[in-house]
Amino acid sequence: MGRFQKPIILSVIIAIGLYFGAMFLGDFHETGAAIAKLGAIGWAVILGVSLINYLLRYWRWEWYLTKLSDMAIPHRRHLAYYVSGFALSTTPGKAGETVRSLYLKQHGISFNNTISTFFVERFQDLLTIVLMASAAAVLFDGYALVVVLTAAVIFGSLPLLHSQWILGWLQRSSNSLPHKPAQLAGHVLDLLNSSAVLLKNKELFGGIIIGIVAWTAEGIGFWYLLERLGQDISPIAAISIYGVAVLIGAISFLPGGLGSTEAVMGLLLIASGVPEPVAIAATLICRIATLWFAVFIGLIVAGILAIRGIVPLSGKEVSDLG
Repeated sequence: MGRFQKPIILSVIIAIGLYFGAMFLGDFHETGAAIAKLGAIGWAVILGVSLINYLLRYWRWEWYLTKLSDMAIPHRRHLAYYVSGFALSTTPGKAGETVRSLYLKQHGISFNNTISTFFVERFQDLLTIVLMASAAAVLFDGYALVVVLTAAVIFGSLPLLHSQWILGWLQRSSNSLPHKPAQLAGHVLDLLNSSAVLLKNKELFGGIIIGIVAWTAEGIGFWYLLERLGQDISPIAAISIYGVAVLIGAISFLPGGLGSTEAVMGLLLIASGVPEPVAIAATLICRIATLWFAVFIGLIVAGILAIRGIVPLSGKEVSDLG
């Protein structure tokens, strides 16, 4: 993971600057007091909820990958590969998590299958988060358009991913293109064909259900956090605020949604009547317990794998494999 150190370090520096800046712009002492109010039990609960989210998403990942390839990887090893990808969660669209492909290629699993699985995972996560955020269209002025437009794009693109006409058009077009563009079109075609397998009825709805449970668990954890900080806010409102904040972070394409997710979460909490220092504290705790907890675990697991001599393929090794 050494070649990925720079983006990780940069994102950590940006996050520290943003979080301390937010605390100083608000009331530093009141924000600190609100954070201290959570207590050890509170931290254990919200971190535990995040672990449930990670494990459910791994279950879906493994299920999908077995649909596309014959795997003979021990569960613990595969889980380690999956979790190590979290170290790069602060890349735009979490694209850095595709580092899992560089581990799995060594077991004979093609890049096309892992990238297709990753693509469908991100697609379904976005769909799930839109559903979570839907209540915000009613509860908060100004967010209805964002939620509705994103929902329209996602649900509207689903039939297109199944369209045999589009797949056929891509195939015909690629035959008349120069070599490199034809190669790219071929990769896109392979991605769409593999993704279509995972977007059939059983796989689609099964994946959506797993996603809803996984992400709603984190939303409930956010509500529990607010309760621990003494705020009377409904579970639906809390889950919706969490969903909108994550959605804005995702479509902003900023690394890990840094800045955008925090800003929206804090503003919506304040609009819901949460005092500013508590809103800042809740936002910081939530991001530490979700995004940064995942990054921390990913770095630890990737480090353990590296100590055992298990590292992702380098660019040269990928080229040699073709």
